[in-house]
Amino acid sequence: MSTPNGPLQEFFSQFNFHGYTYDPHTPALEEFKFLCQARQWGRRKIREHETALLLAVEREQDLRRSLAGLNMPLQEFFSQFNFYGYTYDPHTPVLEEFGFLCQAWQWGPSMIREQEMAFLIAVERERDLRGSLVGPNVFDFFRKYEFQRFTYNLDAPIQSEFQRLVKLRGWGEANLSKVAQQFNRAVVLDATEQSVLGTQEAGLLAHWLIEQECHGYRYLGGLPEIEFKKLVRVKRWKWNQVRREAGMDTRNEAWKESEEFNQLHTEFYEVVEEAFNLLLDSFCQIARFEPWQVLVGLYGPGLYGPEQGIIGLYGQELESMGKEAAKIILKSVFVNIFDFLDAFQEILRDPPTTDRWMLLQLLRPLAIELQFPNNSLLGVYSALTNRVFPLEIAEKDGTLVLLLHRIRVFWKGFRGLMKDFEEEAGYELQEAEAEGRVGIRRLLLSREWACFHSLRARQQAVPF
Repeated sequence: MSTPNGPLQEFFSQFNFHGYTYDPHTPALEEFKFLCQARQWGRRKIREHETALLLAVEREQDLRRSLAGLNMPLQEFFSQFNFYGYTYDPHTPVLEEFGFLCQAWQWGPSMIREQEMAFLIAVERERDLRGSLVGPNVFDFFRKYEFQRFTYNLDAPIQSEFQRLVKLRGWGEANLSKVAQQFNRAVVLDATEQSVLGTQEAGLLAHWLIEQECHGYRYLGGLPEIEFKKLVRVKRWKWNQVRREAGMDTRNEAWKESEEFNQLHTEFYEVVEEAFNLLLDSFCQIARFEPWQVLVGLYGPGLYGPEQGIIGLYGQELESMGKEAAKIILKSVFVNIFDFLDAFQEILRDPPTTDRWMLLQLLRPLAIELQFPNNSLLGVYSALTNRVFPLEIAEKDGTLVLLLHRIRVFWKGFRGLMKDFEEEAGYELQEAEAEGRVGIRRLLLSREWACFHSLRARQQAVPF
């Protein structure tokens, strides 16, 4: 039932006429079907108003959430495991927190599976109590199984709706097991997107990593590049096991040349590029620029006031700048792609302004802060943080490739350089690595490093 004078009542009541009157006691989705039939809307009109309906549902449930101060199941679940080595942090995304818990207690696969079920139940109960907006995956799951006797009720707890669906469908044991897996996966996907990543761009990477889950690897919401490294480690172990039994080569070079590695490697970075493109698309919708113009607006020289606009090199105004001109400017910009995604995806989710010139002015300092003075330092940083995007995988005619660079060093020489840097930095590098990529960046930029001087003399560029 909708809240009196709440968002749902406001949405439906605007369509009242002699053939339709809003009934607040009818579940929202079912009521929407009645409305569509009464108004005789076509598909395009239904899609248009369906978006407004879901927004009204979200606002309605936000209102309910604000009216209910409840002790939440997730706090109960995590707090029972508090000890000197682990303390529940309610501000950490739930999947990430579950990963910390598993590590702190050093649980094995069997214990993780056991506690994971209790964790998922707590996630569902918390959502039900909060009245939070159902995620798109759970929504799609229920819509997929709708039939004459079952219409998904958005107002009902998802667990009770699942039980109602099972009862009405009368599934046997085999089918029920399959459907239950689909339902649980939908819950996990929504928890990943809403609680851990929260954006469409990062959600793409989460989806892909979840699809790769196998014995030995489960996605727990960590940084995508770190999760990918874990996945590769598991895949290589299995690959080695099979080849070892067959008496075949298991050296690192053979693995890197294998079809399985190449496919895994390529797919991951293709998804990263897709996430990057989505992020720029969000920017373009606000700023009404082409993607390369956005990058020049953030990194190019000569920022002026909103009345004058932003002027690039050669006197070209940003609004008329072509891709080739942008390419020339961006050659001197050295920024890590993963850092770029991290920095801007949350901001663009809720942009500080819709004025395009003002938006560029506000975000430009952050963009500049991400830069390195040269591609050598960028390469070392990317290697130390495992945030490397292979140039050869990027779309040749895409936008991402405009920000990619080759480092001026052979791989063999680079490994020697890394060893020299580790020796020169000493304990400072250990402290920086413990702090993470922010610490590594600060250390690299803190002073001139003697071990990097030889890089300037190298002439041949190779893919990083």
